Amino acid sequence: MVDKREVLVQTAMKLFAQGGYTGVGIDRIIAEAGIAKMTLYKYFPSKQDLIMEVLTQRDVFFRTSLMSYVDQQEGQAQKILALFTWHDQWFKRKDFNGCMFINAAAEFHERKNPIHQISALHKNLIIDYIESLLRETHGAQAHKLATQINMLLDGAIDAAHLTGNPDAAMQAWEVAQYLVERPH
Repeated sequence: MVDKREVLVQTAMKLFAQGGYTGVGIDRIIAEAGIAKMTLYKYFPSKQDLIMEVLTQRDVFFRTSLMSYVDQQEGQAQKILALFTWHDQWFKRKDFNGCMFINAAAEFHERKNPIHQISALHKNLIIDYIESLLRETHGAQAHKLATQINMLLDGAIDAAHLTGNPDAAMQAWEVAQYLVERPH
């Protein structure tokens, strides 16, 4: 049996990534999903609810994929490098359309908006993960460094998306490497 809720979420995820959250309407989502409007509203009373579920699922997928890739590496330096090589591989995929969380925060820019908040939570969870990789060697400076590394990753995402720079992740790694290796 087809899980109609999941079909809606996956269809919306693909369409939102391609066309933005405000640019893609409910009618297009239900048409491409092949699901009745009443079914959509049964699961998601509003478009905002659908967007939030899309972002929740995207967060789980993104972090699981990234962390699985990074955690396969041995040693801190290789793990930090893996953050950038994972992004490098992502940027080179045909379906790369930038960061769904950066895009959502740009479209729903008020910090009190639940969509903005879920996007900020995703970024904070990424920073927490990077901090966990750095804590042993960087102690009290781990959070600051993790935030800086995340800024480099976000900048690389934007560079790859906006300018089409295929090497943005590895160029950001060159700066991150300096930050990680400097005396602290």
